[in-house]
Amino acid sequence: MGKRKWFKWTVEVKVHRSWVEDGFDLDDERAHHMVGGELPHAYGDEFKAKVISRPPRTEIRKAQGYRR
Repeated sequence: MGKRKWFKWTVEVKVHRSWVEDGFDLDDERAHHMVGGELPHAYGDEFKAKVISRPPRTEIRKAQGYRR
């Protein structure tokens, strides 16, 4: 049996509405940046981050004060 190349974590993140109202919106790029902060010596192609599910963008935009 070969060695495992990737290990997978599925992470649930909850953020208070006030942070969303202030502009927070977790996407794949931000998740990748967050993981990179914990692996400061890793190259970007040595780890991956992906948001599995998220609130509807319309709800996020509404909480941030946008009409659409």
